[in-house]
Formats: sequence, structure tokens, C-alpha cells
Amino acid sequence: MNRIYKIKRTALLTATGTLFTLATIAQSATDSVPAAADTSRRVPVAYGSQPWWKVTGAYGGVNGSVLRKSAAATLSNGLYGRIPGLTVMQGNGEPGYDAPSMSIRGLSSYRGTGILTFVDGFESPFDQLAADEIESITALKDAAATAMYGIRGANGVLLITTKRGTAGKPKISFRVQTGFQRPQRLPEFLGSYDYATLYNEALRNEDKTEKYSPADLAAYKSGSDKYFHPDVNWYDEVLKKSAPMSEYNLNLTGGNSNATYFVSLNVLKNTGLYKNTDSKREESSNANFLRYNFRSNVDIKVTKRLSTSLDLAGRVEDRSYPGAGAAEIWSNMMLIPPNAFPVRNPDNSYGGTSVYRSNPVGLVLGRGVSTTHARSLQATMRLSYELDQIAPGLKAGAAVSFNNWFQGNDDKTKQFAVFQLLKNPAGATVYNKFGDNTTIVENDGVNDQWRRTNTQYTLTYNRSFGEHSVDALLLYNQDVYTISGNNVPYAHQGTAGRLTYAYKRKYIGEFSFGYNGSENFPKGKRFGFFPALSAGWILSEEHFLQQVQWVSFLKLRASYGLVGNDQVGGRRFPYQQYYSGGGGYYFGTDNHYAGGMDEGSLANPAITWEKDRRANFGIDASLLHNRVTFTLDLFDEKRRDILAERYGAIPGYVGVGLPAENVGSVSNRGFELQLGYQSEVKHGFSYFVSGSAAFARNKILYMAEARQPYAYLNRTGQRIGQPFGLQAIGFFKDEADINASPQQIFAPVKPGDIKYKDQNGDHIIDIYDEVAIGKPVLPEWTFGLHLGLQYKGFDLDAFFQGVANRSIMLSGPLVWAFVNDAKAAPIAMGRWTPETAATATYPRLTTTANDNNYRSADFWQRNGSFVKLRNIELGYTFPVSLLSRIRLKQLRIYVNAVNVFSLDHIHFADPETLSGYPAMRSMNAGVRVQL
Repeated sequence: MNRIYKIKRTALLTATGTLFTLATIAQSATDSVPAAADTSRRVPVAYGSQPWWKVTGAYGGVNGSVLRKSAAATLSNGLYGRIPGLTVMQGNGEPGYDAPSMSIRGLSSYRGTGILTFVDGFESPFDQLAADEIESITALKDAAATAMYGIRGANGVLLITTKRGTAGKPKISFRVQTGFQRPQRLPEFLGSYDYATLYNEALRNEDKTEKYSPADLAAYKSGSDKYFHPDVNWYDEVLKKSAPMSEYNLNLTGGNSNATYFVSLNVLKNTGLYKNTDSKREESSNANFLRYNFRSNVDIKVTKRLSTSLDLAGRVEDRSYPGAGAAEIWSNMMLIPPNAFPVRNPDNSYGGTSVYRSNPVGLVLGRGVSTTHARSLQATMRLSYELDQIAPGLKAGAAVSFNNWFQGNDDKTKQFAVFQLLKNPAGATVYNKFGDNTTIVENDGVNDQWRRTNTQYTLTYNRSFGEHSVDALLLYNQDVYTISGNNVPYAHQGTAGRLTYAYKRKYIGEFSFGYNGSENFPKGKRFGFFPALSAGWILSEEHFLQQVQWVSFLKLRASYGLVGNDQVGGRRFPYQQYYSGGGGYYFGTDNHYAGGMDEGSLANPAITWEKDRRANFGIDASLLHNRVTFTLDLFDEKRRDILAERYGAIPGYVGVGLPAENVGSVSNRGFELQLGYQSEVKHGFSYFVSGSAAFARNKILYMAEARQPYAYLNRTGQRIGQPFGLQAIGFFKDEADINASPQQIFAPVKPGDIKYKDQNGDHIIDIYDEVAIGKPVLPEWTFGLHLGLQYKGFDLDAFFQGVANRSIMLSGPLVWAFVNDAKAAPIAMGRWTPETAATATYPRLTTTANDNNYRSADFWQRNGSFVKLRNIELGYTFPVSLLSRIRLKQLRIYVNAVNVFSLDHIHFADPETLSGYPAMRSMNAGVRVQL
């Protein structure tokens, strides 16, 4: 194990320091599903559930009650740092399109990396489910946990379990939450005076005439001429300070010994930031997301042996946006200088120029409305029949699930003209028009549609024989996924099984397997076998530990197995030769054209899936009478048969595109740690502290890359996504410094330009001097810290998330002044001049893109690590004695906040969302009532 988990001493010390700065490392019973000490509970596993004490694989999860406190409009945005090993990185904050990226235990492939998500046992997206309908979300990590998914399990699996009814009188609970949201952080840019001053300086650096006169600069500084010397903050002109968000939820549960039910209704309204939009959505529209969720889970005991369940879940999603689209709006707000033109001219027309024809306010208010209407319906029926007459504990089951998604658009868009104000020779104001005002063009149709049909047949056996316990599962599964516009559905088919044996509740052995295949591989080579072995030893049941009072529960577990990944990337059916139209020829005296066919890249009839060999060792413990919980997992993975093209081994004069072959390999190693403490209740007061830390580092072992002249250029041996670039060693001081330095060939250099290191000693700086710089954007370390306390009816809950070993590259209008006619950011104030040469933090200014200064280099790279207070909630639950008078079972009021603050190294933008629609900070108040 020392060889497997060898980590640089400095990295380990840094990580340890970070952990103790966060006060504790791990995650307690308040987060996980379930706690190590709660041995009686069953937890979700592949195609079923198991008692916690029998689990020998690597699992981690979070309860639905915790997700409700995240107050996130999109469910996956409540998972930051909640499950060790699950890395969640925030995307943009646009309503309805704010789902984050996710990975389990980092990356083990440089091709397909998407994880599987299952809702109640069947593959389905889950981002737009409501937290109130969720029982738990569980991550399956090692081979023992994912082997039954076989050809599809190598990237990990998320199991989403929805709530089910419980026997008893009907319980009705209602929750309403409303609040507002604001951008967590917007980019900052210089005003017109500073912009014009720096622009003149950039022109002087290029030996050009200054553009702005002293009178122009004075007008910008005084703000006395808003039309010919405007100073526009486009973010202020386009965006409101805040936007409302509200959610309403109604749950109904109950039943008896023969039937139970759970019914949920949820409504979410999330509004965007665009100001002055038409509330009727006839001329313009804010960004609006309106979602309705419905769920009904019914379980019926038909006879003594026959049970059935019927789950129905539906969702309606209505989105509306400005006709221009978020990408165009936000890129122009970031790009257009503050002095380019006024928002509106004196006649109320939109300002603009020949260079800047997209007035950001006009993009919001003058381009019409785009809307989408999405509908989703999932129906699942299960039958279970006890075969006690054959063997006690034997059951047969069958299930079928239909999942449909439809999304149509109904757009009413138009174009608008912009006008540039000019002075003619007589001094009169004239308007120069660019573009035209057009009438509304309607466009409606289907822009996304798919359906998924699943069937499952199971045979289970669960029985105890004195000190022996046997659990077995045999399953057949078929999945057909059809996408609109694709004539051939995606299909998976196979069998899977699991056999678990326990002796004296302390020795556990398990064998699981998946034998399944995909239509995407050659006939006769579509199925594979994926086995896994795991074992557990509950030491706390041994006599020598039963006398140790402070050890409540202690289990060692280990697993080893093989899983696969059929998301190999590239074209579909890569084993078939593709031909496309092209390569025609002109014949005869009249040059008659006859079309031809081009041969595409060569097919690979031997193509197969990726294979991942996984080993895992884990410890679960509960100490001090279950007050302390502890979990540690160490893992080692090696992925092989990753697709790559052998361009480095076969010369280009062969004259044909090379096939993708299963030759690549990647290793991935790391650990996950959880620790939590729950205090006793004294005088109505209790508290808990819990935390988690996870580390995963991958290494590309082989990827068939082209032969490089220098070893440091190789991507092999580096991490997936490792950035490469030049190493900056300062700025050129003067012409003598330039003449004495290696020649930089990207552009003619002058004093104040960035000087780069000559890596190969050839006295030329070119692409062969690019080396690995910084770290990949996906963090290697993820942390979570959960704190909470209760005093009588009051409760306070706070959750911090942090990441480390992550780099981000700054580029474009965010930092590159004047590039592509862009504005300038405050970072440019530190530019190099002969007077500031000793203290400069930015290269000399130019009005055009400087190919030497603005390129991939560690000069523009920043530490992307951060710690964020993701969620905090303060609530009060009224005493039951008081509520009984008004016939309520529960009444709770609360206030919460999301994305409260961020401690990071980027002060002018969010380290997760550098550009585009920003990540949002929200503040909410809510009430929960149970009848």
C-alpha cells in the first residue's frame, strides 16, 4: 500500500494543515447515508439495498433533509462537498441552465467521463427534481459498488432514491420559501477616463497618434457630455441589483398495512437579472424559469405473497429568455468599452457603431423573446412475488419503466438598428445607421425529444441460518434509449448478480458481477464480463474488542474488481467504415460535374470498451458511544483500452485518417476521509461538527501521442487536463536586454513585453518551450465542513466547501486590455512603463492583440483554490404543546443564504465562473407546516 499511496510529503502537509484549519476532517451522521453506527438501517446499493453492517463496497451519500437546506433551484447544486469523492463544480447561474459539472473520484479517462445517474433504480436525469421528494442521494465508487453496471460503471454511479409512503394516518406537509438572489461576483472594468488614458498610452507604445485629446479626457472625467463622451457601465445598464426566487411544496403521505402512498407537488419560480423587460413577454423577456414537479409513489400488498408498486413522476419546465441569448448578451457586456457609445441617443434610438453593432441593452430589450416548453413523464411499475413455497426468502420480481422527455421552442425574435452619433463639418449632429429594425419572426418546433424504456427481471434470496446469512440477487436488464432525429436507438442489455455471505455478523464476503453489452460495438464483441470481490470484517464483534467501551463499531473492508466504460467518445459505430459525399470531378468539354465519395477515417473492427481495474480498502468506525464517526477509503484504479489515434507511430503520407484504437491507459489513486462528532443533549442544547476530505490524482500512462523532440512536451506522464504553456521570467527591461536574450518569435518584442524561459537552450522561444504549468482545472482536493447546533427550538446549520490543487487560466476581455477592441480591467493599471519597470505587474499596453504577451503562459495562470460558505440556515421549530392547540404537528420558520462568501485568489471574478451569467448568491425565508 505504501507504493500505491505515496504522496509528496509537502502536499500531504499542506493538505493536513488545510484540514485542521477547517477544524475537522470528515462528515458525520447528519450528512451521510447512513452513519457507521446505525447498523440497522438499509442503504441503497446497485439494484437494491443492504443493511449498513453488510456493506463492503465504497459508498457515500446525503439525506434529502440536508438538500432542502441548500435552497438551490437545481438539485445538483446542493451537492457541493456533501459526498466525499464526488467533485461538484459550479457552472453559470442562468435560471434553468445552472447545472454543475460532476465527477466521482476525479478522472480516470481522457475520453468519456460522464457518470451514471439512476432515479429509483432506472437511468434518468435528476437535476430538476425537487429536494422535498428526495429520500437520499448515494454515490457508488469502487468495483464492488459498480460491478453490476458492468460496461457502464467505470465513471461511478449516483443513485437518487425518492420518498415512499409510511403506514399511519395521513400526514400533510407544506413548505413555502421565497427570497432574492444577486450575482456572487461580477467582473470589474475601468471607466471611460482610465480607459481612454490607457488607450492613448497603448497608441504611444505603438508609435501611433493618440486618439483622445485633453478635452476628451476632461469630458470623460467630468461626465458632462453623456452622448459624445459617455461613461457606461454595461452591467449596471443591463442588470437589476437582485432577482426574486420562490418555491412551494406540498407532500402527502400515509397508508396502512396493505397500501402506502407518497404524493408530492412542487412549484419553483426562478427569475433572471435583466432589467426593464416586458412582464407580458410580448416585446422582450427577462430570464424566467418556471417548473412544476409531480410525484406519486404507491406501494400495495395485493396478496400475502404478491406486492406491487406504481411510481408516476411528471415535470413541466417553461423557460423564457431574451431573443439574443445569454452568451451574446454577457460577452458584449464584457467586451464593449464604456466610451464606445451611449446606451440610447437623444432620439431614444440604440447607440452603436460599425465596430460595436450589438448594444447590450438592445440585445435584452430589442431582440424579442425566446421560449422553450419542456415536458417529462416517468412511469415505473414493479411486481414482487414471494416464493416461500419453493424456498423461504426467495422472491421473483419484474419491473418496467418508461421515461419520456419533450422540449419545444416558440421564439418570436427580431433585429434592431443602432445609430452612431457624429458631428458634421458644420458642427451639427448626424446619425449613422447600422442594421435594420425588423418585424418579429416566429419560429416554433421540437428542439429536443427522447424516450427511454427499461425492463428488469430479478430473483432475490435473503435468509439467515443461525449464525449464517445469505443474500443473493440475479438480474436481467434491458435499456433502449431513443433520441429524436436518430433512427437507431441506443441499447444496453445484460445480466448482473450479487452474492453476499455473512458469518456471526462479523465476517462478510461478497461476489458481484455484470455481464452486459452495447449496440455500439461489433457484433459478436458487444458483451463483457465484469466481476468484483469484496470482504468485510467487523472487529467490534470480536471478543478482544467488545471489552473496549469506547469502540462502538469498527469494520474493515476491501474490494477488487473490473468495471467498464462504453462512453469511448468519437463517432458512433466506429467499427463500420464511413463514406461521405465529396471528391467529385468535372468531365467532358462542358465540364459536367459528377459527385464522388470520400473515405472517412478507417474503421476499427476490433474496437471495445474501456476497462478499469479497481482496488479499495476502507475503515468504518463509531466511537465514544456513537458520538464520533469515522470512515477512510484508499483506492487505486488503472484504466486501460482508452481510445487514441496512433499519429505518432504511423506517418502522415499513408494518406488516410487513422482509426481510434484501444491503446491508452491512465492510473488514478487517492483517498477519502470522513470524521464527525455529535454531542449529547444537555439542557436542551446540542451541537455537531463534521467534515470530509478527498484526494484523487491521475496520471496518463499512454495515449499514443505524436513523438515530441523534448520529453517535457509529452502529455504522457502528466495529469488529465494538465495545462501547458510558457514560463514567464519577467519583463524585458530595455533593448539591450532584448538583444541579450533568446529570440522570441511570436511577435516583435519591445521593452515591457513578457520574457519567457528558454527550456531547450536553443536561444529561440517558440512552441517547443511550452512546459506543464500549474494544475488542471478539476481540483485534486475537495473539502467539506458541516457545523450545526440546536438549543430547544432553535437550530443553526452552516456548510463550507473548499477545493485545492486547481489552476485557472485568465484570458480574453476579462484581463487582456484592448484585445479585439475590448475594454480594460483594473489589472491593466499595473502595466509596465519605463517609470514603473521595477513594480509592474502587467506587460506594456498595445491596442492590438500582442501575440507575444497574450498567449498560454503561467503569467496569466492563477491559483483556483477556494473556500466557500455554501449554505447557512437559522430556524425555529415551535413547541408541540403550543401547536396541538391549533391542530398542527409541526411548524418551523427559517431563513437561509446560499453562496454567502468566497475566500479565493481571484478578486475580480468568481474562480468557478469566470465569465458569462454569474453564479448567484441567494437569501431566503421560509416556513414548513405539517398537519
